[in-house]
Parts: sequence; structure tokens; C-alpha cells
Amino acid sequence: MLGSINTVTVLAHDLEEIKAAYGDYLGYSVVEEGRVSESLAASWDAPGSAGRSTLLLQPVSKAESYLRFVQGDEVPEFKTLRSYGWGSTEIVCKNVYHLAEEIKGGPFEIYQPPAVLGFDFTDAIHAFQVIGPAKELLYFTHIDEPVPGMDLPMATARIDRTFVTILGGKSLDELVDFYSKTFGLTPGMRMDGNIRVINKAYGRPAGTKTTITTMELTNQNLIELDEFPENATQRPCHEGCLPPGMNMVTFHHDNLDDVAGQLITPPTERSEAPYFGARAATLKGPAGELIELIESK
Repeated sequence: MLGSINTVTVLAHDLEEIKAAYGDYLGYSVVEEGRVSESLAASWDAPGSAGRSTLLLQPVSKAESYLRFVQGDEVPEFKTLRSYGWGSTEIVCKNVYHLAEEIKGGPFEIYQPPAVLGFDFTDAIHAFQVIGPAKELLYFTHIDEPVPGMDLPMATARIDRTFVTILGGKSLDELVDFYSKTFGLTPGMRMDGNIRVINKAYGRPAGTKTTITTMELTNQNLIELDEFPENATQRPCHEGCLPPGMNMVTFHHDNLDDVAGQLITPPTERSEAPYFGARAATLKGPAGELIELIESK
């Protein structure tokens, strides 16, 4: 069974720039700096990323919720949200309106200003979106009150933890089918939402609706599945390397033997963070997304 979100991985050209941006403006601290081993790179089907520097960051809440940046060469043709795969990381915070003011003028470009999300069933979810130094898209969200039918977290710190990872694919049916059959997840109701960042990325008229659904994980975590517009593309990538942008999400998992036939390489015990001695392995999803699993001890 797929468990909670542990780590989100992003390709970045300049890790010192990342460290300064996330530390100075968002309060993240460094957990570990290192290099990608050949074994780990092979498990990601990215042998060209072996030997590259890595940076693992943790929010001020000290939640077991990490952002990992892997150094890589820039991919000039990569455009945020314009290709299939992991699209954005949603992080719960205390107040999106205050946070937007605090980071204004810094290294995080405010892509969409704070607003109530455009869902028909609730006006309790407030969010804004930024693009970071590695072209990564981050949602910052706060929730005013419980939302009927959804188990959502309330922040315990100015910036708390990742609680949603958003995946874009060509077919919502294909995404739902894969995550249901592979991990036993149950999709929630389908919703037509005014996803402002998608409309902006694709130049669609304001108010255009995108069909999405969510799949509930443990610990108030969710995967959001979005059916991307028809002109989305496969993600450009240097051969044999991790793709640009947000390229991988690491989840806890009960038993890696249950998905043994789909793994890129067999499960391996790894001592470094964020594995801390647990077995880990990776598989690819239908949108080309990397899904890394850490076996629960």
C-alpha cells in the first residue's frame, strides 16, 4: 500500500542558489549534502545523474517531509507545466497572504497571487503559486476549516510540509487505472476546477476548467491527478539523466515485494537520508513520472 509523501526531487543547475533561496526566504534547513551513487542513479533509470551533487532540505516544522535537489545540466526547452509528469508540490502553510508579501521580490516568482481556489464545493482553501530558481512550481496553501469529504492538514509552522503532489497526464482514466491497480488507491470524485496555473501556462481563457481527481494517502496526504490540455508534450530531457523540474516523488510503502515486477532495479537498503537504512526502489508511471518507494520498517 502506498503511504505518505516523504521526498520531492527536483533537478537544479545551481545548488548553492537553491540553498540560499530556500533557507533565506522559506526557512528550510540542510539535512544532507552528497552525491548520487551509481546504484541510486541506476535505480532511477538515470545513469547520467551518477556523481551529481545533491541537497536535501527540511522545513522549519521538522516534519519528515523533504525537498531534494539533484544537480544537472539545464534543459532550455523545458517549460513549467507544459509537459506530462510531476507538475507541482503543494505545501501547507499558516497564511498564504502573509507569505506572499514576505517573499515578494525574492528568488521565487509569484506565478499566481493568493486567492480562494475555484472549487464549487468549498471556499475554505486558499493558495498561491510560485516558480523557484530551478523552474519548480510550488503551491502554498492554507485551509480555513475542515472541507467535507477531504482530510486536509492544518499548518503547525509558518511553512509546514508537502501534503499534495500534482501529476499531469494525457488521460485521467489512464492515471487513475495505474494508481488504483498498482497501489490499491481509491480515486475521489472527479472535479472540474478552475486551475489558474494551467490556464496561464497554456494560454487558455480565464475560467477554463480542468478535470482532476485526488487519491488519498496516509497522514493527510494526497496525490492530485490532472488531465493536461491536448498540447502538452513529453518532458524534454538529456539522455540518461533525470528530467528537468520536479521529476520524482518518494513515498512510504508497506512491502516492496508487492510491486517487484514493476521496479527499475531490485530493492536496495540505503544508509543515506532520506532512506536511513530502509529498502528503496523506483518505478515509472504512465506519464513518465518517477515513483520512488521507501519500505516502512
